Amino acid sequence: MKKRLGKGLDALFEDSSKGIEDNIENVQKDAGETIEEIEIDKIFPSEKQPRKIFDEDKIEELAQSIRSVGLIQPLIVRKEGEKFVLIAGERRLRACRLAGLKKVPCIVRDYSNTTEIALIENIQRKDLNPYEEALAYKKLIDQYGYTQDQLARKLGISRSKIANLLRILNIGENILQMIIEGKISEGHAKVLLSVEDENERENLARLVVDRNLSVRELEEIIKVKKEQEREKVQDEVLKELEENLMKIFGLRVKIYRKKKKGKVEIEFTSDEELEKIISILMP
Repeated sequence: MKKRLGKGLDALFEDSSKGIEDNIENVQKDAGETIEEIEIDKIFPSEKQPRKIFDEDKIEELAQSIRSVGLIQPLIVRKEGEKFVLIAGERRLRACRLAGLKKVPCIVRDYSNTTEIALIENIQRKDLNPYEEALAYKKLIDQYGYTQDQLARKLGISRSKIANLLRILNIGENILQMIIEGKISEGHAKVLLSVEDENERENLARLVVDRNLSVRELEEIIKVKKEQEREKVQDEVLKELEENLMKIFGLRVKIYRKKKKGKVEIEFTSDEELEKIISILMP
């Protein structure tokens, strides 16, 4: 699968939109934290940092902003010997290096597991796409032992939301790529997962992209297709039944059905054939 991740993944390991970005002074006051100027060469990303792909154009844009007004939102780091391990803000750290900064403002926190904290602090960013959000949930469950219920309570969301997003990871690589590129929404993905056949599911996803279908329109198309499939199966059953009846009567038999109503026709061309029908039905 192509590794073209959207801007949402950039945000996955950024600081929470309701954290120090909103009010740095309140964070300092409430948490007793201070902002320190730390030499940039002493700051290193965590080796377990899940985020590996960065949008270089976005980093360049951020670097231009930092050159102009400085770094407004501090990094969050953990002290480890003489160096500092980054908890949140790797995109900003890269931009600061690109901008040529020697020191950067940081908040030092004593976190033992930087990867887990980064995920939990940033998982609810509004610019995450469903695939990125699902990956974050899966990582917290697989690596840190959370159950879906525990994770839901910790994040303040419903367990069903977590369960539904985790299902997206099994939707198929090509559709996942459409989600990453923002062509397929979470709502579309949820509806597509109701289609069991993988090829049909992918065809419908491409139809969504090509026709810019809404979730409701996709639901209607799937509803019609399922109804057509049921009718096809029903027609096959009726055809088999007609063939069995023709063997029994030795005459032409036709079954007509419309919704819950219908009729069975047994064709005869002589009194003898009629008597045969009667003898079979009323032995």
